[in-house]
Amino acid sequence: MKSILEERWHHLPEADVTDFLETASDRGLDTFEVGHRQEQFGLNTITQKKGKSPIILFLLQFNQPLVYILLAATVVTSLLREWVDAGVIFGVVLVNAVIGFIQEAKAVKAIEALAHSMTSTATVLR
Repeated sequence: MKSILEERWHHLPEADVTDFLETASDRGLDTFEVGHRQEQFGLNTITQKKGKSPIILFLLQFNQPLVYILLAATVVTSLLREWVDAGVIFGVVLVNAVIGFIQEAKAVKAIEALAHSMTSTATVLR
């Protein structure tokens, strides 16, 4: 028999799942077994994904095809000794990155606030 992790366990009959988990649907787990399984598998919590650092978020603003083209144009205009044009192009790229960083930081904070405001509860039989 396959491991329950390899199965689509949510499609299995209740009897198969309770047999595999060595429990009964009418009485659940006793306190000792709950403690033992928590030691073995850890607490039944959802782990939060670690966010990206602000420096990485800022640098990711430059990871766009149009920005690559503008940076290449900056290099070309610098090689042609058109310093004002190169400065203006680079300034536009930099302002774009700063604005994108600020907007993304605000969006991340809004998503975090929404995640903290949501509560998940479940009624279970031990």
